[in-house]
Amino acid sequence: MRRDVVYRSEPGIELQLDLYLPAIRPAPVCVWLHGGGWLRGSRSARAAERLLPVAAAGVAIAAVQYRLSGEATFPAPLDDARAAVRWLRRNAADLGLAADRVGVWGGSAGGHLAALLALCPDERDPELGDSSVQAAVCWFPVTDLTLRDTDVPAGPLPPFVTGPRDVPSQEARLLGAASVREVAAAARAASPVTHVHPGAPPFLLTHGDRDGLVPAEHSRTLHRELRAQGVPANLLLLAGANHEDPAFDTPPVLGAVSAFLRSTLLADQAPLGGPAGLS
Repeated sequence: MRRDVVYRSEPGIELQLDLYLPAIRPAPVCVWLHGGGWLRGSRSARAAERLLPVAAAGVAIAAVQYRLSGEATFPAPLDDARAAVRWLRRNAADLGLAADRVGVWGGSAGGHLAALLALCPDERDPELGDSSVQAAVCWFPVTDLTLRDTDVPAGPLPPFVTGPRDVPSQEARLLGAASVREVAAAARAASPVTHVHPGAPPFLLTHGDRDGLVPAEHSRTLHRELRAQGVPANLLLLAGANHEDPAFDTPPVLGAVSAFLRSTLLADQAPLGGPAGLS
């Protein structure tokens, strides 16, 4: 792997990514966006359990640092994800990446950003390069920010949640507001369900049916909207699983992620061969 590679510089901060490269290259590549409520989190969290197995199956992973809500409000983290995709495409030849087709994968807050990256082509400055992605894997994402004040969790709070709830909420902080209700239009604009359209890339949505933070209805709703628009979309519900549950880091689930990314990103290319170790 290659650690701490600077892909973008913003005032006061250099944004970095870590690359997990399969031994067999050129390899398809997928951007990983971590969770943490847009407020905290690390690109290296659970890397051994989560990212290494997918890389070992033949998909390069770029684990991306993005600006958190205490550093910059939305759409800054989405812009960072777009910049990472552009950087990967510019440097694909040197890194041994097949970056004409790029995937994105994210969990929780990162799943929300992954969905937006897939659904919202960046047309503001096309001269910067192509930031589109051709496959999206979203784990337990928030897909409609306007519902977060009224969501009813299906299970208990996950064990990692301790202490009082964040005030303002994590969603409000993402939008730079005191509450989501005060900025309803901005919340809708930052919600993946608002941007579903025909021709969007294929999706794999994965959620626990006992999620105590983000109800599985968020993934169910996005799945319905995607299918209604003719977008290839699969929904994997894990029975009894909570938010960021260890069940997500098991071979069946990670195997589904690897298979989806390989089949989607290599759809128009020659197959790479079997799983391989890391370089």
